[in-house]
Amino acid sequence: MEDNIEKDRCIEMKKVEISVILIIQSVLFFSAFSCAYSRSLEVQGLASDQSVPTVFRIPSDIEGIDYVINCDQEFSNQDYAAEVSSGVPLTDTYAEDRGVNEGLVFLVFEHMRQVEEYVIPHEDISAVIQIRYDMDVYDRTDVVFTQENVVMVHTTTSNAGIFTRSDVYILPYPETGFEYMSLMSAVGEGHERQLDILYAALLFYYRTVVPLS
Repeated sequence: MEDNIEKDRCIEMKKVEISVILIIQSVLFFSAFSCAYSRSLEVQGLASDQSVPTVFRIPSDIEGIDYVINCDQEFSNQDYAAEVSSGVPLTDTYAEDRGVNEGLVFLVFEHMRQVEEYVIPHEDISAVIQIRYDMDVYDRTDVVFTQENVVMVHTTTSNAGIFTRSDVYILPYPETGFEYMSLMSAVGEGHERQLDILYAALLFYYRTVVPLS
C-alpha cells in the first residue's frame, strides 16, 4: 500500500514538474515574441518618425576616444552646404599668405581646387551621416549619400579658429573597397584616416539607415 502511495506521489510530482516546465517555456516564448514584436514596432516607428536621430559609437584612431556617428532625417530635409568661415576677408593678405584666398572649400579629387562654396540640393540627398570625435575639438566628417554619388566632407579649423575649411571628396557608390583605396592613394598622403571614416559611414548607412528607409 505504501509503495502505491509513494508511486502515486512520484507521478504527481512529475506532473507538477512537467506543468512548471511548460509554464516556463510558455512565458519565455511569449516574452521573446513580445520583445520581437515590440522591436518590430520600434523599427516601424523609427521609419515613420523621420525626426528621430540614430546615434552610434565606434572606437576612433585615438586611444580611449570614440567616434560618434549621427544620422538625423532633418539633415537631408535641407540643402547641404560644406561649412566654411573666415575671421578675416579672403582678400586680406593674411588669407592670401595662408593659401585660402581663393576659397575655403577644397575639391580633393580636382587637385585641391578651391571654391567659395559647395552645396548639394536637398532633393538630391538620401541621407547625411555625421562622424566626429567625442572630444572638444572641431574635426567633423559628413558623408552625404546623394542620388548619384557619395560625398565626404571633412571640416576642420586652423589658425586658432580663424579659418574653417572643408575638404570635399566626391566618390562613386562602391563597387569594391579597393576602388576607394586607389582613389585615396592617388591624391597622396594625409587622407588615410578619411578612408577609415568612409568605411564606417558606409557600414552604418547600409546596416542602420537603409533598413529604416
